[in-house]
Amino acid sequence: MPNITGKGHCLTCPIRYRSIFSGLSEEILKTDIKDFHTSILECKSNDVIYQQGEPSKYAYTLREGLIKLTKSLPNGRTQIVRILKKGDLFGFDGFADKAYNHTAITVSKSEICRLPLKDLDQLRIKNIEINSAMMARWLKNIREAEDMMLELGAKKAPEKLASFLLKWCEGLDEKDWIKLELSRREIGDFLGLTIETVSRFLSEWKRLGFLEESKGFISIVNSEGLRKKACSTVS
Repeated sequence: MPNITGKGHCLTCPIRYRSIFSGLSEEILKTDIKDFHTSILECKSNDVIYQQGEPSKYAYTLREGLIKLTKSLPNGRTQIVRILKKGDLFGFDGFADKAYNHTAITVSKSEICRLPLKDLDQLRIKNIEINSAMMARWLKNIREAEDMMLELGAKKAPEKLASFLLKWCEGLDEKDWIKLELSRREIGDFLGLTIETVSRFLSEWKRLGFLEESKGFISIVNSEGLRKKACSTVS
């Protein structure tokens, strides 16, 4: 269960450059947001932040860790609809007076900034720049959702998995290691694949020398080969 460890302040937040207030001037931050405080939550792995269908009262920024957003289908199956990393926003359903459209669950030990929607809404109404900053982040989330729909709808199984791995390791050099905190089942749930399919292609690509795995970490050894599997243009 999430544990409140203190209050945060946007002026001194270490990840403000990645938050909804990242593009705002110091003047606006010191005047309009000076009294806006958030709660800092510390979470263990598998902590539920909120449930699908629950009335939305807060929005959140992920400061550290990894979170999965899941949606339950009528047949009882659960689908992972988004994976969140440091700096990502979630839980903004309340601005449309809606319940949360998904469930947010921590994948690893995480630190989260909790923002009261009522106070955020007052800031949005008060300052057009703040409103524009929030709209820009919503649009970014919509574009990411559209890209994900393309991944799931237009690509075949190996293309989906290769694209996922390339994005997970984005910004790293070849042979750099990064923790792969999702299980094979979670990767499958995210990409609409079975755990057997995920395992089969990972084993094949390790045999071909495209990647390596060790104790929960992954390293892309041959990014060009993996990009071909993802049907991406090799630069």
